[in-house]
Amino acid sequence: MQKITDIDILGDKDVQLRVTRLSLAFLVVTLAAAALLAVCGALEHVDVGWWWVALALGVVVALPAHELVHGAAFKLLCPGCRVSFGFQDAFLYTKTDGAVAARGHMVAVLLAPAVLVTAALAAGALAFGCPVLAVLLAGVHLSGCAGDLLMSAAALNEPRCTHVVDTETGIALLSDVFEGA
Repeated sequence: MQKITDIDILGDKDVQLRVTRLSLAFLVVTLAAAALLAVCGALEHVDVGWWWVALALGVVVALPAHELVHGAAFKLLCPGCRVSFGFQDAFLYTKTDGAVAARGHMVAVLLAPAVLVTAALAAGALAFGCPVLAVLLAGVHLSGCAGDLLMSAAALNEPRCTHVVDTETGIALLSDVFEGA
C-alpha cells in the first residue's frame, strides 16, 4: 500500500481549525433551528427544569456512546482489530492501533456515531414530545462529530484512496495502486 496523506486530527493546527469551524457552523444552525421551533410554539408544554436536565444528560451520555459506536463499528467492519479508548485535550477517542480497512468500511466506521447516536438522541427527545430538545441534542452531537465528518470527506474526496488506516492521531489515506508501476 502506498500512503497518500495523513490526517492528524489531534496535532495539525490547520485540521483542528477546520474541525472547529465546522463544529461552530453546526452549532449556529442548531441554535437557529431550535429558536425557530421555540418561536413556533414547540416549548409550550415543557417542564423547563426537566428539559435542562435532559439536555445536559443527553450531551454527556452522547460522548461515551459515540465512542462505543465507533468501537462496535470497528469490530464489525475490521474483524480482528484490537479496539481501545483514549482521552487527550478534552477529546475522547477510539483507536485500533493501525487497523486498515477498505475506504467504504472506514467511512462507515467514522460516520456510524453521527448517524446512530444523533438519531437515537433525536428519537428519544421526540418520543417525549420535545422537538426543540431533539434539535439541540442532535445538533450538539453533530457538532462534536466534525472531526469524523472531515476525515470521512477527505477519504471520499481523494479518488486514489482505496484503503484507510487508523493512526494514533487520526487516519492515513492509502492506495493499493502504485504510481509509476
